[in-house]
Amino acid sequence: MTAPRKIINDPVYGFITIDHPLILQIISHPYYQRLRNIHQMAFAHLVYPGAVHSRLHHSLGAYHLMCMALAELKSKGI
Repeated sequence: MTAPRKIINDPVYGFITIDHPLILQIISHPYYQRLRNIHQMAFAHLVYPGAVHSRLHHSLGAYHLMCMALAELKSKGI
């Protein structure tokens, strides 16, 4: 049986794959899902209609970037 995984289409980074069980539990929690309703850029979406990033998008993007950074460090043996 394969490990559970989730693929999320992020507006900035494209497809983000999450396959760690603990991270999947965290992002499924209602406290984390609440971030969907909080705008990352406050009222900028009223002036710039394309600026519709939520705190959820931001945190998933930050997770993705950290995974990329850690993979790069591992590849260099650091």
